[in-house]
Amino acid sequence: MAGAASNPTRRVVALLDFLAQHPGRAYSLSDLSRELGISKSTLHALVETLADAGYLLRDAGTRLIQLGPVLTALGHAALGQRGVLIDSLRPAMEKIARELDSHCVVSADFGEWIVPLALAGEPARVTTVFRLGARGNPFAPPMGTLFLPGRPMSEIQEWLDRAQPPMQPAEVELHLSAIDLLRANGFAAATRLDAKARLERALDGFHVDGAPEESDVVRELLGEMRGARYMVLDFADPEPREIDWIGIPLLDRGGRVQLALVVLNLPRPLSGPEILEVVRLLRESASGVPGVRLLQGTGGS
Repeated sequence: MAGAASNPTRRVVALLDFLAQHPGRAYSLSDLSRELGISKSTLHALVETLADAGYLLRDAGTRLIQLGPVLTALGHAALGQRGVLIDSLRPAMEKIARELDSHCVVSADFGEWIVPLALAGEPARVTTVFRLGARGNPFAPPMGTLFLPGRPMSEIQEWLDRAQPPMQPAEVELHLSAIDLLRANGFAAATRLDAKARLERALDGFHVDGAPEESDVVRELLGEMRGARYMVLDFADPEPREIDWIGIPLLDRGGRVQLALVVLNLPRPLSGPEILEVVRLLRESASGVPGVRLLQGTGGS
C-alpha cells in the first residue's frame, strides 16, 4: 500500500475500496491504519471529511467506521438506465441463483474493463472470486465475447487488437467463430482454467495501485488462457468439465449488448447438454422481466 500512503487521492481510494470489499462491517481507526498502511493522523482527517459529506458513517459511541448512504445515490447515478433494468432483474437473479446453487451476476463493459454491477446468491462452492464495482476482467481476448454482438466489425477488430501478444490468424478465426456461435445460439460459456484463477488473484492485487492493463503478468495470463481455449465451442460433449461461467447478453433498443446476465460458481462440473439446461433457465427467467431484450439465438437447441 506504499502508493496509497504517499498519494493523497489514492488514500481516499484505498479507504473506500477497502470498506467496499467488506460490506456491512465497521472498523476502528486503528484497524484501518493497520490494514491500509496509512497513519492514524492522516486517516482521521480523511474520515472526518468523508463522514461530513455522508460518504462514511462513524458511530458516535463506538467510533467505528463504515460506508455511508451517499454512496448509494452515487452508485445509482453511475448506472443510469442500466440501474433501472438491474432493479427489475433482481427477482429473476435470486431465482436463478437459488435453483442453481450459484452466483448470478449482472455485468457491463466500461471501456477496457468488464465490471460486475449486481449479485445474487450464496453458493456452497466458490471458485471464481470477484468484487462488485471493481475492474473484474479486462475487455480483451479471450474476455468479453458476451458484449460483442451488435457491434460493427471495426469495434470487434479493436477488441481483437487488444490481445497481447498479438494473435496469429488461426487464433483470430477461433475468436470470430466464438462470436458467430454466440450470435447463433444467444448464449456463451467458458471453461474454468487455472490461468483464470491466477488472473483473478493478480487483478485483485491491483485494486488500489498500478495499472492492471499494463501489467506483464496480466498479459501473460490472458495469453495462456487464449492458448488453453477458454471459450466453450462444443455443447454436445457429454464429458463434464469445470465451467467458469455461462451467460446471456441483454440488448438495448439498438441491438447492442448493455448488460450480461451470468451464472458462476456452479456446484459441479457440467457436460454440454447440462450447460444447455442452465441456458434455458437463464433465458426463461430473464424473458419475463420488463425491458429485457434477449439475443434471438436458438438457445443451443
